[in-house]
Amino acid sequence: MIEIVRDALIKEKQIQRDLNIKQVKVVDGISNFIFINRYGNPINQGPLNKALRRMIRLYNEEQLQKKDNIENITFLPNISCHSLRRTFTTRQVEANVNLKVLQEVLGHSDIRTTMNIYAEATEDLKHKEFEKYNSDYINKTL
Repeated sequence: MIEIVRDALIKEKQIQRDLNIKQVKVVDGISNFIFINRYGNPINQGPLNKALRRMIRLYNEEQLQKKDNIENITFLPNISCHSLRRTFTTRQVEANVNLKVLQEVLGHSDIRTTMNIYAEATEDLKHKEFEKYNSDYINKTL
């Protein structure tokens, strides 16, 4: 885990202590969640997705108000927490993060889940990979 994320998680736990918010629910034998609501229950993706949709809507509305020419506006697409997880995984694969590390970070028991469901081969990644092959081939033949 990178330091800035660790610090943010520690800060969140401290805020909960300061507000006297205590976790009350155990899910599948797991407790001590970092993200809990004011009642001490783990936050599920529903409220997070709703917040994402609201932020996207507000941003897109703001863009409409700023621009005179609608053709030059870049709108944010509708995304979900799951979309963010998939994007994270794809970017980690593009950055050549060790697949076993990525599997564990995502909590997958099977590497096939990580690779077949979450990691996408973007067009940019495919081009970069074949550029490496081209470069290696040219360097070996010279």
